[in-house]
Amino acid sequence: MLAFWQIRPISPAIATPPETARALQYVLALRGIHSDLVNDQGRVRLSLAPGLVAVVQDDGIWWHSPRMLHPGIPLYVHRCTVAGAAEALAADHALLRSASNPDDTALA
Repeated sequence: MLAFWQIRPISPAIATPPETARALQYVLALRGIHSDLVNDQGRVRLSLAPGLVAVVQDDGIWWHSPRMLHPGIPLYVHRCTVAGAAEALAADHALLRSASNPDDTALA
């Protein structure tokens, strides 16, 4: 037995999917990317562009990237943090935007 009181650190509060989705939406807005939120049975969908929809669940943030693993095989992406998801989603959003509007790359 220990001769002193042991104080255990308090775990940080776990954010719910709607809280995480709102935080992700805010960080993306700071990067100039508009997104729409839709609550859907315990998960939240963020629509950033046609073909780019992120799903926020208890186990993280998921989406299909416009990048490919091999010809014809889409890349399914998972991030655990809002910052990591925002960075990767911004890159995928820029990739989709440049593919649909080649003239926009000169403005960026």
